[in-house]
Amino acid sequence: MIPVVITSTMNRPDLLDRLLGSLDVPAERVLVVDNGRTGYQREGVAVMAPPFQSLGWPGTLNFGIMQTPDAPWWLLVNDDAWFEPGKLELLCSEMGTEEPVIHHHEWTSVALTRAVVERVGLFDEWSFWPLYFDDTDYARRCFLAGIPVIEGAWCREGEGDVDQHGATTRSDPALATANHRTWQLNRQAYVAKWGGPPGRETFTTPWGRDVPLWATKPDVDGRTARAW
Repeated sequence: MIPVVITSTMNRPDLLDRLLGSLDVPAERVLVVDNGRTGYQREGVAVMAPPFQSLGWPGTLNFGIMQTPDAPWWLLVNDDAWFEPGKLELLCSEMGTEEPVIHHHEWTSVALTRAVVERVGLFDEWSFWPLYFDDTDYARRCFLAGIPVIEGAWCREGEGDVDQHGATTRSDPALATANHRTWQLNRQAYVAKWGGPPGRETFTTPWGRDVPLWATKPDVDGRTARAW
């Protein structure tokens, strides 16, 4: 059984339905953050809509994890992904550990144990809102902490027969434009945090300071600049 599934929706409840319909292993709890206030409902699924702005993807994950702190592990998955039959059963067999470990498929779907959160913290929703580079940042922190990050092909993403990232933003020109703008800002934030772009980092602690890997910096102006 999957202890907790965490996802969100912005503008494509049809893709979310496809995702949830592909769960061929029982989930004890399923939490959806309705960031686009679509009014989504589904039997057996807990849905939360933010009161003002979207929580963003890292905020969604943090919210879901902290709402279910008793879980031994969490499955975090984009709403435009889906699972092929039998893949989740194999994943669950890999997650029967109390050790810090992450399994992921291109960070479209991520399974991580409680011990990972205890060691490297939550996702940095201040630096990388509303999405992109939050996963790169988390992978960097896990690498520095010596946590195994294991990649496997156990889900698919997009529409049709070809896997593609970002089906939700591509389907709305306004969202695609906003995403292009904030992608650039988040890349700048990553360089500032780690002293270089992905693959060319020079810092081994956030912002090169004497702070733990889980440290973040509240940035109200940055959040305002990234508003969609």
